Amino acid sequence: MPASPEIFPGITHLSGRFRGILLDAYGVFWGSNEFGLLPGAKEAMEKLVSSGKIVGILSNSTQLALKEIHKLNRHGLERGKHFHFLQTSGEVARSIFLNEKLPFETPKNRFFLFGGAHPRFSSHEAIFQDTRYMETSDIDEADFIYIAVPHINGEDQENPEVFQEEVARIKLRNLPMVCPNPDQFAHEGNPPKAVVRQGSIARMYEKIGGQVFYIGKPYARAYEMAMDDFKHEGVTHSSDVLMVGDTPETDIRGARSLGIASALITQTGIMADRIHCAGLESVLRDLSPCDCPDYFIGRFIDDIHAASQPC
Repeated sequence: MPASPEIFPGITHLSGRFRGILLDAYGVFWGSNEFGLLPGAKEAMEKLVSSGKIVGILSNSTQLALKEIHKLNRHGLERGKHFHFLQTSGEVARSIFLNEKLPFETPKNRFFLFGGAHPRFSSHEAIFQDTRYMETSDIDEADFIYIAVPHINGEDQENPEVFQEEVARIKLRNLPMVCPNPDQFAHEGNPPKAVVRQGSIARMYEKIGGQVFYIGKPYARAYEMAMDDFKHEGVTHSSDVLMVGDTPETDIRGARSLGIASALITQTGIMADRIHCAGLESVLRDLSPCDCPDYFIGRFIDDIHAASQPC
């Protein structure tokens, strides 16, 4: 990667090169559930659609797609006017549980829930409804562990180490773990701050020898479902799509693996947090080759006062 890559001010500096724009939600156009839409995001999405772009949303949220669409509707985002389709990791997980076999044996078809239901998010039960898998409160009766949104007494946590003891205790059973959201952190609160998500628990489990099956970005099934939606809208080739995200290890890595061009946002979301803590040069230097985007943009929205500049 060049020492000083070009950073474009906003999405319209790149969108003309592509027919389809695939957006991550958190950190791109969405601040948090308490904050809502980032300023200018609604107008930027409408501008893309009105200019003839097919706009999709691919989120690692473990909510089902319809629930996320209803949430966006409450904030004024409408399908057909601001976006054309939305896929979530929860929707990908449900598709897998309904139609595909897990990559390990499940003779009992039962799972144990890590962490319990989060009071501010819909229950995991919607994902498993009408599937072969049932929840059990007895871990000894389970075939695998399913990670719910991590919390302690209903409160999000900023430090994943507070879950270390519980992860070590579960590892004694040596069950495979299903991680429906590979993101290690996501922004919540107002102002938004990074809090622990399922990916942090999964990586902690792997470090002590546990087996993890990941669902969602950066894994291929999520992007394949998004490409199916693009094809329904007339965008048939992955080379015609640009993925826009704020997390290199999920948004960028997954896009690269499927031949989709990618743009990494640097001034909002997870990448902005890293740059604030370690500095831009250090963060860029530490990116692995598979996590390096094709483009950098400051924000999703265009700042008419900004100019394209090196970092």
